[in-house]
Amino acid sequence: MFDINNQSEEIKRILDYVSTDNLFISLYLEVDASKITKQDYLSKLNSMIVEKRSEIEKNSSISNLNRKNLNDIFIKIKNYFNDYYRPEFVKTVLLFAGEDDTWVEIKLPVNIKSKIMIDPKPHTQVLRTLINNTTRYGILEIDREKAQIYLMYLGQIQEGFAAFISEVPSQVKYRREGSDREKQQMGRIEVKLNQFFKIINDKLLSLFREGKIDTLILAGIKDIALQFKNYMSSSIQPKYIGYITSDKPFSPQSLKENASKLIKQVETEYKDNIVKKLLEEYIPTEWGVIGAADSIKYLMLDQIKILIYDTDFETPGYVCEKCGYLTIKEEPSCPYCDGRLIHYSDITDEIIEVALNQGCELVEVRENQYLKDSGSIGAILRFKISA
Repeated sequence: MFDINNQSEEIKRILDYVSTDNLFISLYLEVDASKITKQDYLSKLNSMIVEKRSEIEKNSSISNLNRKNLNDIFIKIKNYFNDYYRPEFVKTVLLFAGEDDTWVEIKLPVNIKSKIMIDPKPHTQVLRTLINNTTRYGILEIDREKAQIYLMYLGQIQEGFAAFISEVPSQVKYRREGSDREKQQMGRIEVKLNQFFKIINDKLLSLFREGKIDTLILAGIKDIALQFKNYMSSSIQPKYIGYITSDKPFSPQSLKENASKLIKQVETEYKDNIVKKLLEEYIPTEWGVIGAADSIKYLMLDQIKILIYDTDFETPGYVCEKCGYLTIKEEPSCPYCDGRLIHYSDITDEIIEVALNQGCELVEVRENQYLKDSGSIGAILRFKISA
């Protein structure tokens, strides 16, 4: 079972890496055994390496020593995946290898497009997005007899937080014109059901307070799930996103599949709505910008509230080695501190890192053609442009 926390030391080492004069190879390789054979991903790896070697040879700013070191790393990478690597339940491998002998492998349970980046530091956009932007979904599976709370994270059912056994009978038969005794019995059952709901509600409140879950999905028989929804405290209600129902208990696989469908629907609607508002409301009223140049400009002014970018967004650019100033324009030196500007084949990581440090909300969008046609990146601002 995947848990990003089990790889916390490797992840911290890469995220905290300080760029040097050495170059760094960042490899994203999709190895999902459910749809990709070993021959497929090895062929993809080889073609990417051939392409990067050609780019290195044409790049006059890369020294002969750098070329030799990078070539040695490529050979090491090819040998590793040919002779030693086994994908197991992994979908994507992130491999970070540097001229300073850094070699860090991180395994992810999500599919990410294969690519190779060569820059003065590791390319960590995916990791930063996963760690800071991935929602922890709580799933409450409930019926009259029992309940179970699960965590769904990165598309996987990670663990069960708590299980509850109810004292409420699963079925109660009574006449239309019930006796006083039957009515008293139904009253006691209702009290027990409320007590059962209270225990679950209190546990959910605790999980939300501790940051272990961010949102809630209800699962189970529709009537009992919606009855609990009406009982939930007002602080939980805004975090509830929907329910999935079944006439019989969910298997682990069916619970995952049904929850994944609901999550995809909710996330897609939210992100598409954000893009629509950006393009139709915020930009015309000067509360938003689109494209790499303006997004970076207002990021440098600390004026971005929400940064919105496509999953495949990439842009070459320059980073000041002293103050971290970002630009996509070639300039003789940093306009703020006169420091040296270092060229990166892709500065997406640096854009995201600055946005995270400024407390911006990040919205990573997949397959939204309107955003792609507008430059694949944009932002909702904290202040109106003309203000």
